[in-house]
Order: sequence, then C-alpha cells, then structure tokens
Amino acid sequence: MISRAICFTRRLWWLTCTVTTLIFLWGCAYSVINGDRINSRQTEKIATGIQGLRQLRFKQVVPLVVKSPDQAGAMMEADLMRDYTDNQLEADAVAGTLTGLYPSHLDLKAESLKLLKSEVAGFYDPHGKEMVLVEGGANVGVWNSAAQFMIQRDVTGEVVLAHELTHALQDQNFDLESSLDKVKDDDDRALALKSVAEGDATIAGFAYALGRMDDSTADALADNLKKLPQALAVEAPGTPEGLSAPLLFQYSEGVRFVAEAYRRGGWAGVDALYRNPPQSSHQIIHPALYFDSPVPQPRIELAGYDRIMRGWKKADDDTYGELLIRVILERNLGKQSKEVALASRWTADRMVILQDGRAVSVIWMLTFSDAQTAGRFAAVYQALLDRLLGGSTPHRVDTRANAVLVVIGPGVNYFGALAPAIWSASAIESGGVTARIGRPAVSAAQ
Repeated sequence: MISRAICFTRRLWWLTCTVTTLIFLWGCAYSVINGDRINSRQTEKIATGIQGLRQLRFKQVVPLVVKSPDQAGAMMEADLMRDYTDNQLEADAVAGTLTGLYPSHLDLKAESLKLLKSEVAGFYDPHGKEMVLVEGGANVGVWNSAAQFMIQRDVTGEVVLAHELTHALQDQNFDLESSLDKVKDDDDRALALKSVAEGDATIAGFAYALGRMDDSTADALADNLKKLPQALAVEAPGTPEGLSAPLLFQYSEGVRFVAEAYRRGGWAGVDALYRNPPQSSHQIIHPALYFDSPVPQPRIELAGYDRIMRGWKKADDDTYGELLIRVILERNLGKQSKEVALASRWTADRMVILQDGRAVSVIWMLTFSDAQTAGRFAAVYQALLDRLLGGSTPHRVDTRANAVLVVIGPGVNYFGALAPAIWSASAIESGGVTARIGRPAVSAAQ
C-alpha cells in the first residue's frame, strides 16, 4: 500500500533519495561535499540563494551533517518503525497481493527499504531538524545530464542541496510534518500533500541551479521528468509497480501540479497549497478539479463488519485512491486496456485489513462518479479477481448505487450477513453531510 511502501510512512516525506537521485545526482558533487567534509561557504551560498528564489526565510539555522550510506539506511528503517510493526507491513503486503496491487510473496518492508537505500543521496530530517548528506557515490543521473546541457555547468550538488533546503523551508514555514500527521489515516490524501512538497522542492532546486524561475523553467522540468520511469527501471530493475508508481508520482505529477499553481499565482500561489492542500491523487492527476471546480472530497465511513466478524482484529486500514486503482488495472489488464479509464471516475474508497491468526481478510468499499461506472468496475474487477485468485482465495463483489463492496479472503464465509451489515452501517461524508448508501442493485459471486 502507498503509505506502507515507498511512501508507506508519512514521516518519509523528507527523503529525496530515490527519485531526486535519479533526476539530479546519484551522489553529491565535490563543490558541496568531499568525503565527510562539507564546503561551508558553498552551502551558505545555496541556503541564501534558495531563500531568495523561493521567497521564504529560515526561522532557524539548518545544520548539515554527513552520514554513511549504512547510517542513512538505519535512519530510514528506524523512521518507518516509529509508526508500524512488522505484522502491519506483512498484512499490508498480503492485502496488496490479494487486491492485485503487488506480486505474490512480496516482502514489503525489505523491498521498499532496498529501493530507498539503493539510491540515497541526501535528505532533510524533520525530527533532528537537520540536513543529511550521504557520503560516497558519483554517478550521474538522467536529469543531471539534461540540466548540465541547459545550464552548461556542474549543478549536481547545488540541485540536491537546494531541493532539500526547500524541504527545510517547508517544515519551518508551513509545519508540514504536523500537516502529514493530520492525514495519517488517509494515505491517498497524504500522497497528495507529499506531491505538493516534492513538486515544490523539485522545481525550486532546479530553478536555483538554472538561476531563474518562470513558466518555461517548470515546463522544461516537467518534460524531462517523463524519463523517470525508464531511469528507475535501469537503476532498480524489477521494482514492483505498486512501489514505484507512488514514488514517481510525487515528483512527476507533483511538479506538474505545483507548476500550475505557480502559473496562476507565483510562489504565493504555491504557498497557498499548504494552507488548502489537495485532498487526493485524483485532484493531483486532474488539476482542474482543485483549481477550477473544487468540491468537497467524499470520505467513506466503513463500518458494520466488526459485529459479524467477531474475533478478527483490524491490522490496518487504507485508501488506495485513483493512482493505485489505475496501477491495479494496468498490472492485471494491460496498460492499453480501455478499462483502465475506470480509475479516473473514482470518487472515494476505504479499505480495512483484518487478521485472525495468520489469516487475512480484505474489506474494501469504493465509490465512483455514477452507478453505471460502479457497475462496470464491479464486473471488471470480479473478472480480474477470478483470474488472479481463481478458486484458491474466496472473493465477492457487490454494488449498491454508485458504490462497490469487495470482500477477499475468509471474510467471504460471512458474506450473507456481512454485506448487509456493512451496507447498513457504512456512510459517505462530503462537505459535512453524511449520507447512507442506497438499496442493492447488483451482486456477483465467486
């Protein structure tokens, strides 16, 4: 799942490691760091410059420290385990496999940390309030090559430090860590906020190295970010798309979204995104839904299952959002399938992962823009699960108005009483108004 994988913890928003490493550096340039020594004059120059460009001021000095790759990796793992247990991560991996997001037998914790550690170059740590640079490595990434072509000088260390110092500015001026804490139970919403933070820092870092910020700067960056999937495939082959997609999304789609805010209101327009952040990956993918036609983001209150599945304990809950639903459809139907477009009609979803010993059950409710789309998704997803799980894992898909209910695993054994209980107790909240879901329409079974 998104919050348990590459952005599986809200606290990992400060990592620039994998993607900005691919874009910018794969290591820090000599002009900023040499071994374990920091060029203080150069870093002070960059700190002053990024404040002027980004039109924000540091409220306190940001210390710079150098860590070995092993030390940096230990920080990432410790940060992850502040919030989640190994059991939660294992349950999330099973749920991702059952829903079609991940391949089978995925070690979610190991694969996620492997991807992060393999490319780490530097990060801002909001706990220690310090900028960490990672020693070693001098490879050049795809974006560094493009940036040097445009800027005509070595910008490796400048870009990564400007990027991470922008995260420090975000933390000090907008209390981003607290904002992410507030959405810790909605991973898709957290992804949207992280996309703002990474899009902002990526644009600012590049603009600093380029020496200017205008619409053409953002456009050039967005164009070069189209190379990210290919670059990641080369540097981290075999990475499951369920892990790579949300990571890449924060940068590619984040840049595109923040660039739109800049075009409309300059840096003040970007600052406004932190006061009124986008609510979902759906809004990031479709910026007009945020900037031109904003409506309250519906929230599903999934309930009623606990009265039927007594003895089962909630291991975790999650919101996949449009992005991961699209990944599921693409992984299992092919990227060219016309059914992938169903993801764009998403309006809300909520999932709970239940455990009884080693057994895992998934209960997932989704809503779409209209009943016809919901019915089509139910039919497509039922067929997808039939092929994916066959008769080895029970699964049921039910619809009611524009909502779809999915149950996978042993919970299907309770379905006769479980589905009515969930439909009766669950509700959709939007703009302060809570509505119950309509009467049954269609039910499909396996």
